[in-house]
Amino acid sequence: MRRQRLFFLYTGFCGLLLAVLILLPMFALLLSSSPALLLRLLGTPEVLQALWITFLSSLSALPFIFLFGLPAAYGLARCNGRLRRALEILLELPMVMPPVVAGLALLLAFGRRGLLGDLLAGIGVRIPFTLTAVILGILFVVTPFFVRRCSELFAGVDQGLEEASLLLGASPLQTFWHVVLPVIRRGLFAEAIMALAQGVGLFGVIILFAGNLPGRTQTLSLAIYSAFETDPQQAFALGSLLLLISLLLLALVHVLSPREERG
Repeated sequence: MRRQRLFFLYTGFCGLLLAVLILLPMFALLLSSSPALLLRLLGTPEVLQALWITFLSSLSALPFIFLFGLPAAYGLARCNGRLRRALEILLELPMVMPPVVAGLALLLAFGRRGLLGDLLAGIGVRIPFTLTAVILGILFVVTPFFVRRCSELFAGVDQGLEEASLLLGASPLQTFWHVVLPVIRRGLFAEAIMALAQGVGLFGVIILFAGNLPGRTQTLSLAIYSAFETDPQQAFALGSLLLLISLLLLALVHVLSPREERG
């Protein structure tokens, strides 16, 4: 009993230290700026433009994340053996890749002198340092996380439901659309918010692939970076704003997540 108590005290102490490590910087950031400063910044054109580009790019990427990610997640959940391990490794590559390296890789793939540079130039398409580059960077980074999380949702669906649907004459597409997706629809809403939250906070891949162009590609994260060089107090206020947005999106994720998943 004494050893059990010591172990529980140790785990509780470690949990407390972790909570302090996470919460202390957040409180420090939130206390560094006043609500009046936040409201004043929200009235400036530069901040409004950065907010608009942040949410526009993340929301624009979301349909493509679902379009490519949902079938991939379903296939990952239904395959086994070496194929599944190979697919998981492929998905994990962008997840472990440093954001700066991801930006360089995208630039070398879609840039003017990249692998597809001549092909894109031939059809009059320019991707780097445009809003399209911001959206593509979000797709590259966020989609693998989305696929891994959604594959767990699909894995939790009773395959007996799918088999019954197929036996009753439904096609695989009808089964996927009318049987599988309704079962996990609440989880999918939560994953959509999570993908949106991840896209809102991206920095490294965007600054290298899309640049930091105010009014064109400057997201809120990049605006914080620019402000920190000239006006740290403004950077702190913008950081508090982005933190509040992230906390709100995270709260929505937990509200929408199924109770059994949260348990």
